[in-house]
Amino acid sequence: MVLIILAALFPFYWQPAQSMVYNLGSEEILYKLVENSGAKPVELMVQGWTKVNRSYMEISPLKRTALKTAERLGVRNPELKVEESRDFRQVRVQHLSEDGTLISIAAQSLINYTLPNRAGETYVTVSLARKINVGEKHYWSSRVKTALSFPGGSTPQVLTNITAVYPGKLSLKAKRELVDNLFSAAKAKKIGGVENSELVSCTGFAPGIREKIKLGKNFVNLNVALRYHNSDGQTYIYIGSPLLVGEY
Repeated sequence: MVLIILAALFPFYWQPAQSMVYNLGSEEILYKLVENSGAKPVELMVQGWTKVNRSYMEISPLKRTALKTAERLGVRNPELKVEESRDFRQVRVQHLSEDGTLISIAAQSLINYTLPNRAGETYVTVSLARKINVGEKHYWSSRVKTALSFPGGSTPQVLTNITAVYPGKLSLKAKRELVDNLFSAAKAKKIGGVENSELVSCTGFAPGIREKIKLGKNFVNLNVALRYHNSDGQTYIYIGSPLLVGEY
């Protein structure tokens, strides 16, 4: 199983582009690619993070930061879970909305021992996930970006993923062809990827998607992966922008 680590937890390993701004059109492209694939959509996930400031924040203002983020996402008076140690503080919110959306928020403040004078840093991460069906569309990226916008903070980074399924197992050739077809439909250039008997994964750049991140010397904003799952006898297709997150 491939693990893509959420950049919120390790923000120093990737470089965001200046144009990381989501709009309706970019998300619409992901939905169209799912439709083009012929697979049945089953889940939508949006994850994001931002650096709020360069301080080691006390629990009280950290709570206010978590509550402000929750309020912007429509969560009122949530239960706060607090964790605190000598060099790490966290306030978490987990909320299941009436429409079945699971909203997870974490406001984290820490001492970064890699920085001069062991300076503090405060981050907020957000994860929204829900089941979806054919023809069902939700546009959350802009809302998450707004929820993560703080005066003096860094530009929020947001990743959108759609998961869909095919019954049965696709051959390696069929997986390759499907990835090629989707990149062609998005007019995307392939940048890199991983391939073995179980998994085909490819990253690239699609000019029609505005947001992008820089990995090494290249900008990327599209990530497609296919894997067969023995547990339910289905082939899963994951389509994300700018990258996929989580396990697949």
